[in-house]
Amino acid sequence: MKKKLFSLLAMLLSLVMILSACGGKTDDDGKTDDPNSGLPKVDVTDYDEEAAKLTADTEIDGVMVPAGRIPVRYWCPHGTGTSKNLDEIAINKFNESQDKYYVIRTYQGGYYDQLAKLQATEQADLPALVNSSSETVGSYLHSGLIVPVQNYIDADSTYVDPKLYGNLVATYGLNGELIGHPMSLSLSGFFYNVDVFEKAGIDPFSIVSMDDVYAACEKICKGGFAKYGIAEEHSGIWANYAFHRAGYYTVDNNNGMDGLPTKCLYDDNTNGFADVVTKYYTHWKNISDNGYLYPFGSKMKEDLIPALGRGELAMLVTTNSYQANVIDAFGDNTDGFGFVPMFSADANGKNSGYCSSGQGLFVIDNGNKAAQMGAWEFIKFFSAPDIQVEWDKKTGYLPLSEAIYDSDAYQAYLKDYPYVQKIIDAMKGADLSAFYAFTATNNTYSPAGATALEEIFNGTPVADAIATMVSTINEDFELYNATNVG
Repeated sequence: MKKKLFSLLAMLLSLVMILSACGGKTDDDGKTDDPNSGLPKVDVTDYDEEAAKLTADTEIDGVMVPAGRIPVRYWCPHGTGTSKNLDEIAINKFNESQDKYYVIRTYQGGYYDQLAKLQATEQADLPALVNSSSETVGSYLHSGLIVPVQNYIDADSTYVDPKLYGNLVATYGLNGELIGHPMSLSLSGFFYNVDVFEKAGIDPFSIVSMDDVYAACEKICKGGFAKYGIAEEHSGIWANYAFHRAGYYTVDNNNGMDGLPTKCLYDDNTNGFADVVTKYYTHWKNISDNGYLYPFGSKMKEDLIPALGRGELAMLVTTNSYQANVIDAFGDNTDGFGFVPMFSADANGKNSGYCSSGQGLFVIDNGNKAAQMGAWEFIKFFSAPDIQVEWDKKTGYLPLSEAIYDSDAYQAYLKDYPYVQKIIDAMKGADLSAFYAFTATNNTYSPAGATALEEIFNGTPVADAIATMVSTINEDFELYNATNVG
């Protein structure tokens, strides 16, 4: 079976990587990076600040960095629009706010491209800072590439605890200690067309399980209230969000918290999870077979969101971060849509937590402690309530903490988007039970779910599609662990 680039790089480069994922390995200085013993504790303050500063204006990655500054290279997977917002709201302001550090942001491709480049790059050529999706936290945890953010928090007397929402701590933390720092918060769930739901007589917030999703689609489509009941952004993450919402772990080793996963649990029925997985995918099969599904694989901005705005589509599974695009699709009808946080795979599940979606910032161990400290200073700057409010208003992301939520500027913003309050209330009422599995190979793990769903829609029996998904993921776990543990 053909493997993804990341797996190949892991196999080919494991013998020469300066930094590799470790399973109980101890460095010469005595520190351990075994996830079983918590996050590695390293000195983050011992560096020669003056020696790290440029002696003359220097071009780095196409950007002229002033003399007297410590360059902080930042690899970023954001597209043009979001990168422009990031520059204007945070990076330019940070560079102007002090004269010690200078952040240089460059695009390095998508999440998996960036991670593969990090793994294939010599330590001295690595950036000091990256951001990535919440689903890839495990990849960074197990990569051996990072200095956990908790190290900086513990050493920084000026750090003010922002009281991050619990689902963020669950997603970005290990035993309560932060691996990376949340950058942007969104929740998975579905946008809905208010007019369609009102005509069908359905309360969208009554849709809390996959059973409810199917029933709503059936009522909407059979009643002629919309041509299609539901669409899903083409990704494998939504199933895992639904499984975690129900309180199930999807991989072994305590969902990856206690070490590298060795197998996924989609076919493990010890606690009834395999039955839940089968039922979940069977519901999607029936939705497709009955014509309730908008053509799978359609593009979000070009197809799905406009269809939602026209009332051709009733529900769209994605994250609330598409808010700006949805607003555009509904035009003057600003009250024409809403958003419901993620439904559960199982009505009888725990259903008490919500996985965080969105982005996180990670400090990369490139051997340059001065640049790494600059990365940490930028993280603090970017996380400040005034910067975060501007970021959230521009992007549609949710607040990371009560301090941001309670600010006058954010409260004024909420008045224009009252449905956002329901999302925040749901998130604030959640416990820490739901977090995306800490896998090192998310480039295979998540897409395998999308492939399974596509195969089911194309006629493959549910059991066969699940078996192939399990085999694909487990083979990749085995390959990665064989080349990265020792």
